[in-house]
Amino acid sequence: MEKLEALKETLIEGQKLSMQGSLDRRAPAKKAVPFLLEARQGLKDYVIENGTNPLAWRLLSQAEECLLNYNNAIYCLERAMELDKKNQKDLKRFALLKDYGGMWNELNLSAEQLESLGLFLDEMLNADDCDHSLKFTKRWLEENMPKSKISKIVKAMQNQGGYCDCEVRSNVVD
Repeated sequence: MEKLEALKETLIEGQKLSMQGSLDRRAPAKKAVPFLLEARQGLKDYVIENGTNPLAWRLLSQAEECLLNYNNAIYCLERAMELDKKNQKDLKRFALLKDYGGMWNELNLSAEQLESLGLFLDEMLNADDCDHSLKFTKRWLEENMPKSKISKIVKAMQNQGGYCDCEVRSNVVD
């Protein structure tokens, strides 16, 4: 149990440093990533040895979520729910994970791509004010994504409140 508590503390430290809101995830802050990766790996190892511990599966789900791995987060929470059928909070969290994971899947951009887009938008918006269009976002997409995916990604961004470059920066990337 001491090992699980230590892993929980590492995860909590990573969550604090990540600058993410609960279930409204963005790419974690760089300073949080080592803590989150360490917690995730330790929790993976822990559940291999102690696969019947629902708390370990819940914590692993949280680590995966912080790293934007929603499919893995859902899988881990499902394992926790199988082991602890009485926990009603898991059901609510499961529904929220599936919903928010679907939005991330719809966006179809990795955390690294979102970070790159954010840096590009910062640079462009510092040089030129937002004209309430997606001209910089679309330029980045044209340079970094297959043409066939651009309109779908733009629609997904708009579904998350990104109707212009500054809104993409604040509502989708940050």
